[in-house]
Amino acid sequence: LILKGFSSGAVALTGVEAISNGVPAFRRPESKNAAMTLVIMGLILGTLFFGVSVLAHRTHPYPSHDQTVMAQMGLAVFGNGPMFVLLQFATAAILTLAANTAYNGFPSLSSIIAKDGYLPRQLAHRGDRLVFSNGILVLAGCAATLLVVFDGDVSALIPLFAVGLFLSFTLSQTSMVLRTTR
Repeated sequence: LILKGFSSGAVALTGVEAISNGVPAFRRPESKNAAMTLVIMGLILGTLFFGVSVLAHRTHPYPSHDQTVMAQMGLAVFGNGPMFVLLQFATAAILTLAANTAYNGFPSLSSIIAKDGYLPRQLAHRGDRLVFSNGILVLAGCAATLLVVFDGDVSALIPLFAVGLFLSFTLSQTSMVLRTTR
């Protein structure tokens, strides 16, 4: 129960790494502006998480295959009107942006690893549009394979996402600790 609660809570924090990966894209001083953005993002996340927790405590939604918990709380607050539809579209947009971070980060990371010789060298080459096309194709192929293998069952894919997320976080944090101690 504790591990499930921990993993569910940590999944809520995904996306924060996009700030650290994009520090060079910030205006000067990059580190100060990135840090301020991270603080603001953390405050927004904390406020939203607290608000959703209070709302869930008051509305008592129950997970089902027919409706998500967020949809149940949205119906309780807004009814079946235009605000509920807006909430559904906003949720879809957020999930689309979250999926986009993988397509932004994986090709660059696989290029770096391929240059070091640990992945096929084809992943290190930029395509015609100056993106790592091969990395994008590999990621899209893996995503399609997972959808087919798991028959598109979200209940089966979310735990797989959590395992992958924790594996990547654990490996990166372990590498940072090892580098710092050396």
